[in-house]
Amino acid sequence: MKKIAVIGTGLSALSLAYHLPALDITFFEKSWRPGGRISTRKHNQYAFDHGAHYLKLDHGIIGLNEYLNKIDAIKILKGQFCPNISQNSPIEDKEIIVGKEGNESIPINIHKSLHYPTYFSKQITSIETINKEYYLMAGEEKFGPFDYIFCSMPFEQSKTLLEKYIDYSDMPDIEFDAIWTIMVAFNKRLGVPFQFGYHLTPEISFLMNQNFKHEFFNEECWVINMRAEWTKEYYNIENYVLEDYVINKMKQSFQSDAGAVFKKSHRWRYSYTKKSLRDIKSKRYIESIDRRLYSFGDWCEGPSMQDAWLSGKKLAQDFTENSLKH
Repeated sequence: MKKIAVIGTGLSALSLAYHLPALDITFFEKSWRPGGRISTRKHNQYAFDHGAHYLKLDHGIIGLNEYLNKIDAIKILKGQFCPNISQNSPIEDKEIIVGKEGNESIPINIHKSLHYPTYFSKQITSIETINKEYYLMAGEEKFGPFDYIFCSMPFEQSKTLLEKYIDYSDMPDIEFDAIWTIMVAFNKRLGVPFQFGYHLTPEISFLMNQNFKHEFFNEECWVINMRAEWTKEYYNIENYVLEDYVINKMKQSFQSDAGAVFKKSHRWRYSYTKKSLRDIKSKRYIESIDRRLYSFGDWCEGPSMQDAWLSGKKLAQDFTENSLKH
């Protein structure tokens, strides 16, 4: 049976493993948990989905909802949504898909259902070849040999890992927008007439109430995304300065005297793919000449959760058809 290493356990990597036939697959993950940018931060009684916020109900990926329901990973919520807060757009009902116990339950449940061995807290630093066989290096540790290696990580990181084996000279860099994300718990309701919406202020692009998603804490909790342009300008802002700034903006916007009882911020460096590999090069992944090393991820298809899932699915289909059958 072919031995396969998958570097990363984000949604693209999990999708790849799910759509491949039964193979000898081993995951390697630099973090302590699966999920990548699908993350739920928990602090005492609070929970914040501070990475990917939700999955569209009509995302267009055939069979995905059924699978996620089967593994008990999701629930469907109806919330009040405002498409443009600053322009007083009408509030509308919107159904969305979220993780059953925080959005991290989506990748966690997928990972559990796959039953593949995983090395967590393993930062792969290089790929080596010995007698035409591939090995993964994590510092002084060596893993392998592997017949195939799939790298599911941001373009810049995978390029660093694979440029010894793949010619990137005619491949333009994939650009990402960084996004500052702030998590805040207020000691009383702000009086916001919706659960989530876009374009609150020139600085704040998105905000989402966490109470209607998690339903088990008393304080009113919000996740707020800053605009990409603002994040770029204030990329190195001190966390506490940013948090206080956003808290004041929220209070001013909704004319509230609520106090913040918890605040935390996180800067997602590779948050949003500006233009996908498919858009730039009409390609859905990058491969070595011998078709044994692959690089892929949401940046191949687009910025959303469904794009990440589609990236793994498309690569699995092509690999099964073109490599495993020859």
